[in-house]
Amino acid sequence: MTTIINSIILLGILGFLSGSFLAFAAKKFEVKEDVRKIIVEASLPGVNCGACGYPGCSAFAKAFIKGEVKNDGCLPGKRQGVPERLQKISNLTDEQLNELFEKNENEVEKTKSEIESM
Repeated sequence: MTTIINSIILLGILGFLSGSFLAFAAKKFEVKEDVRKIIVEASLPGVNCGACGYPGCSAFAKAFIKGEVKNDGCLPGKRQGVPERLQKISNLTDEQLNELFEKNENEVEKTKSEIESM
């Protein structure tokens, strides 16, 4: 009976230590995504149609940030005002965009609506 109790205690301790280590490692080696890409992708319609020449909205957002694509490259988004939103985003510096994102508690929709009101 004591071996069963000792085994349960040992497994509990090992599980707790392993979980703590994994939580620490996840936080330590976290990969932070570019704020500009997150907001550009949220400004796109999200159709992932490929009409822009890229496999989806995420690839288009990356290309827009790199400067490979103009702001009017998203065909489905032209009627929704995507080129104007992308122009406003490209006018902001990285520091301004990061400040807006942090001020809005990392909420993409709040940040996007604040940029649109500028």
